[in-house]
Amino acid sequence: MADIYTHKDLAALCGVSETTIKSYRRKFPGFIPVLTRGKPIRFKSEAGEICLKIRDCFAKGMSVNETYKVLKEHFKEDRPARQRRARNADPAPEQSAAFSAGVSQEYLERFFATAGQMMQGMAGLATAQAKAEHRLRKVETALEKLLEIEAENKAFFSRILERTAAPVIPGDAPEAAPEPAAEPTAEAAPQSAPEPKIRARKIVNVRGPEGDVASYALEQDDQPSPERPSDAFLGTPIVIRNDQGEFLGVPGRLPLAGFLSILVDETDGADANWTRKENTWIFTVTASDGDTHALHFTSTTTPRGNLVILLDRLDVNHTRTSPEFLQEFFRQVKDKA
Repeated sequence: MADIYTHKDLAALCGVSETTIKSYRRKFPGFIPVLTRGKPIRFKSEAGEICLKIRDCFAKGMSVNETYKVLKEHFKEDRPARQRRARNADPAPEQSAAFSAGVSQEYLERFFATAGQMMQGMAGLATAQAKAEHRLRKVETALEKLLEIEAENKAFFSRILERTAAPVIPGDAPEAAPEPAAEPTAEAAPQSAPEPKIRARKIVNVRGPEGDVASYALEQDDQPSPERPSDAFLGTPIVIRNDQGEFLGVPGRLPLAGFLSILVDETDGADANWTRKENTWIFTVTASDGDTHALHFTSTTTPRGNLVILLDRLDVNHTRTSPEFLQEFFRQVKDKA
């Protein structure tokens, strides 16, 4: 047997863990003599025999008090350590009952170690939950900011709609300025009248043979106002469907009015007008060379419940185009947004 022992040496000698040897020291501090207190702590040679005796007593199911009496009969107890032990209370009744029932000390130590690991796991779970709540609050804050930005975008697009709706939709042309004096003939006045599709009021000054000037107001009194979609319809985002039936829009949720403004700007000198066929609004653009593009728009909702305007048909020179042509046309206008 070696002259001195460490915790590891005593554990190997007794066939138990180092934690069990340390528990022997806590329960019987006056019996396991310490040689040096450096690291690692070293014990005197008689510590091996004492630890073996403690192990055998616990294996027989003896309690701490009963084991203490056995050790006191066979070994000498250090007085200061004995006084420290006297100040310690006896084990709890439940623990004594467990020993008397045959539960070993090593088993209890494993139980308490497992309980400690469970407590650490619960603490880690609480920490993870707190971090998740913190991330959730960040996401909620980001969503609130996105909603604010979307509201600002809607207001911005509404202002664009007010500026772009008048040039796109005929019937709201500004009042014409007075023209110079015309020849005093009966046919002059009708030639100066605006086209029937535009509601305009024109002042014509006619100079007579005597030099006097007469003014005439020419306007379309019987021409009805052209039909046009509502501002809410024009302010709704525009989308198109791909071959898989998915809705594809324009980045920034471009409204219908903005889309039409880009289209009209690209066709200089074009004439545009609205017609309605049941639930479909048809926007027809006639270029200076006579080519016509009729875009069919309907109001619908996406699977997520968002209200959108769907461009579902394009007629070029009164001939319906293919879905591929419609998608390419939509992409070219979208790229200019």
